[in-house]
Amino acid sequence: MAHRLVFVGNISVDKVENVHGVRVQPGGAALYAAVAARTLSTNVTLVSAVGGDYQFPEVLEKIGDSHVKVYNMPSTKFHIRYNDRWEARYVKTSWGANPKVSSVAGLVKEFEPNAIVHISPMKPAKVAKILKEITDVSPRTKVSINTWIDYLKESRKNRRILRHLASMADFFILNDTEVKTLTQTDSISTALRLLDAKMLVVTLGQLGAIINEKNRGIQMVPALNIPVEKIVDTTGAGDAWCGAFLATYDLTEDLMKSISVASIISSIKCSGWGFDNLINLRFKRPDDVIDYVVGLKEGSFQKSLTDYTSG
Repeated sequence: MAHRLVFVGNISVDKVENVHGVRVQPGGAALYAAVAARTLSTNVTLVSAVGGDYQFPEVLEKIGDSHVKVYNMPSTKFHIRYNDRWEARYVKTSWGANPKVSSVAGLVKEFEPNAIVHISPMKPAKVAKILKEITDVSPRTKVSINTWIDYLKESRKNRRILRHLASMADFFILNDTEVKTLTQTDSISTALRLLDAKMLVVTLGQLGAIINEKNRGIQMVPALNIPVEKIVDTTGAGDAWCGAFLATYDLTEDLMKSISVASIISSIKCSGWGFDNLINLRFKRPDDVIDYVVGLKEGSFQKSLTDYTSG
């Protein structure tokens, strides 16, 4: 039976500047992850907070089960500027309503034990608090944690908290730069040995991911990538990867398929602004995502994204 996928974290209004122009669009790690998961699963719940000035309510309606509280204060806002190598610089950050993201313990209790909670990047101390609340009320609920490079660079205390959280979570997802920063080493292989986790997932971009499981050891899973003509916007690519990975793994328990599907969904996201290419995208099963890419690579019977789009 498929689990309820609960995504907790920030929703923001992003001003994004890159080589293709400037756009103000909905964003936030939890929202990107939830939208990506919705391409594969209808059992998606979003938990977050916005201000009364939030200008994209129709996006939240698309999620379906949205537990987003509205506060009488400004929404979280990010101004992100990318160079021609797609390296991001946060020009301005205004946290607004994001710190108001509330506990999910009551909600998790409602879904117990059939839930997977993904805690998107937030202050490590807050993530630790949310994780404790979840495990106290529903110890059988699976928890996934993802973080942000700036939290890892901010302080030794943050790194200490996150290393402890890695050992507690069922899924701990980082990219290659983040795992090296967390363990203060220049080697991914060394980082894998130093970091204690039930399932450590280290994403490697187009190469795929490295999985380190306590019961299975280390394995490298190459990605099946979609041939994107051009990258339009990389904002939220890692968050979309997390959402698609968890949704696929929940449906299949197949790591190789989960990583391939996550890489494809993330690539589709990057081929348009924000999550424009994902918001109405629906696949009946993870195999449809693989079939779509195989069709593109074969150059014969090609299904376009509109074949998998709902109104």
